[in-house]
Amino acid sequence: MRSIARFLSLGILLCTQAIMAQRIQHGELLSRPTDREMTVHMIFAEPAEACVVYGTSRGTYPMQTAWKAAPADSSTTLVLSGLQPNTQYYYRVVHRLPGAKDSVVRSEYTFHTARAKGETFSFIVQADPHADENSDTSLYKRCLQNQLEDKPDFMVDLGDIVMSDKLRNSAKQITHDTVTKRHHLLRSFYEVSGHSVPLFISLGNHEGEAGWNLNNTPNNVAIYNATDRKKYMPNPRPNDFYTGDTSVAPYVGQRENYYAWTWGDALFIVLDPYWYTTRKPDSLNGWRWTLGKGQYDWLRNTVEKSDAKFKFVFAHQLIGGDANGRGGVEYANKYEWGGGNIDGSPGFAVNRPGWYKPIKDLFKENRVTIFFHGHDHFFCKQQKDCLIYQETPQPSLPNFTNASQAEAYGYFEGQVLPNSGHLRVTVGPDGTRVDYVRVYLPASETATRKNKDISATYYIGARNCYDSLATSVPTLWNANYTSELVFPNPTDRITTVRLRMEHADEAEIRICDARGTVIRHLLRPSVIEPGEYDIVWDGTTDSGEQVSDGTYWSVVRSEKNGGERTAKIMYVR
Repeated sequence: MRSIARFLSLGILLCTQAIMAQRIQHGELLSRPTDREMTVHMIFAEPAEACVVYGTSRGTYPMQTAWKAAPADSSTTLVLSGLQPNTQYYYRVVHRLPGAKDSVVRSEYTFHTARAKGETFSFIVQADPHADENSDTSLYKRCLQNQLEDKPDFMVDLGDIVMSDKLRNSAKQITHDTVTKRHHLLRSFYEVSGHSVPLFISLGNHEGEAGWNLNNTPNNVAIYNATDRKKYMPNPRPNDFYTGDTSVAPYVGQRENYYAWTWGDALFIVLDPYWYTTRKPDSLNGWRWTLGKGQYDWLRNTVEKSDAKFKFVFAHQLIGGDANGRGGVEYANKYEWGGGNIDGSPGFAVNRPGWYKPIKDLFKENRVTIFFHGHDHFFCKQQKDCLIYQETPQPSLPNFTNASQAEAYGYFEGQVLPNSGHLRVTVGPDGTRVDYVRVYLPASETATRKNKDISATYYIGARNCYDSLATSVPTLWNANYTSELVFPNPTDRITTVRLRMEHADEAEIRICDARGTVIRHLLRPSVIEPGEYDIVWDGTTDSGEQVSDGTYWSVVRSEKNGGERTAKIMYVR
C-alpha cells in the first residue's frame, strides 16, 4: 500500500494507457453511496486483480482496499469502507494481471459521502435517454458532461434506458444477447460522468421488467433485463443505510428495483410501477397499474417514519395515467394514485381493499415535496395539493423549439418547455431549488441559446404550501406578470415579491418589520441566473408565526442587479 501511495503521490504511472485500455471493458461507475462506503464498479475484458487507493486530498492516497480477483466479463465491485461522513474523497483504481508485480494506475476521480443535516448539496435528475434512432448520442454525451460539471453528489435516472422491450430481431423475438449489447452501449454513456457521479436507476417501461412479460421461465425480456441491469448498472440493496425490496425473485435474486435513503435534509424514494403490474393496462383498466401491496406498505412506512424536511419521490410514471401510463396532474385523481374510477366515482376501497389511502393522499399527509417522473419527453412543472409534479426532459432528443406532444399526452396546465437537458436540484436547510439546465451542441447554439442555459427555476422553502391553507405555493418560478415590484399590495393573505436578474449573481430577499428587524428570509443568499422570478410571502415569520396588521418592507439585494432595493408592503387582515 505504501509503495502505491508513494508512486501515486509523485504522479508516476506504472504502465501505459494503451495497455490499460486493452484490459478494461467498462471503466469506473460509482454506486450505492452511503455515509461510510462507496462502491466502484468495473468490468474487465480479461482476468485481472484490482484495488482502489483513496484519500481526502488530490494526489494523496493513504488508504487502499484489498486486492480483489476480477474475472473477465464479470461484475467487479470494489467497496471503499471506513469512510468519514460528509467528506469529499479522491480515488484511483489500480489493476494488474493476476500475480503480476507491475500495476496500471487509472485516472483520479472524486466523490462525496452522505451529507449531514444542515449541509447544502445538489443532485441531478434525467429521464428517457433512449439512445435510439431519434436520439443524438453526441448531444447526450454533452448533457452528461454538463451534469459532471455541475459537481452533484449523485444522479437519478428515471428510466427508459436500454429499451429492451423494443429489441426484436427479424423473427420478432427478443434475445438475451441483444439485450446485453444494449447494456454495454448504455453503460459506456454513463461512464462519461459516473466515475464521479454515483448512479441511481428508476425502471422505465422500456426496460421490459413488467409483470406481464414474465412466463415462469428465465427466457423473457423481464429476466434478461433484470440480470443484465444488476451486472452493468447496479442499484442499492437494503442494508443499514438503504431500505427497499428484500424479496428474492426467481432467476434474478434481489431485484434492486425500489429503495430509499436519506441524504442531508432530504428523503429519496425510488419506485417500480412495472414488476407487480401483471396484466398490461388498457384504456378501461387503469387499476391494473400497481406498486403491489408489499411495495405500497413499504412506501407508506418510509414516508411516515421520515422526519426529513424535504421528500422526493422518483418513478418513470404515475401509478395510473392513461392506458400507456402517460400524464401528470390531470390523471392524479384516478386509480391507485388518486383513488377514482375513470368516470370520477370513488373506486379505491373496491379495487384496493385493505389499503390505507391513494398514493397522492399518502403523499399529502406526509408532505412529499416533489414527484419526479419521466416517460413523456419534455419539461413540465405542475402542482396539485401542494405536491410538485415534475415531468423531466430528455437529455438526448434535439427538439429545442416545442413540446407538441404535451396536449396529446394529457397535459393541459403547468409550465411546459421543450427538450433537451437535465434537472439540477439544490437542497439546503432553508429550501430546495430546481433548475432546468439546457444542453446544446455548438452547431445548435445561437446568440440567445447557449449550452447550460437555465430555462426554468423554482424554489420551495422549508416552510411552504403545506404550512398554509392558501392554494399558492411559496415557490420561486419564472414569471410573466405585471411590472409591480410587490403585488398584491395591500394584501390580507399572501403577496409576491418580484426579483429581476439581468446578470447572474448572488441574491437574497428579506422581509423586515417597521423597525427594520428581519422577520423572514424569503430567499437566503443564493446564486440566481438571469431572468424574472416571483417569490411568494404567506405573511409568516421565520418561526412560523402569523404577522399582525401593519407596514412591512421587502429588501432585495443583488450587487450586480441594482444593489439593495426596498418596497413597502401593507398587510391588512
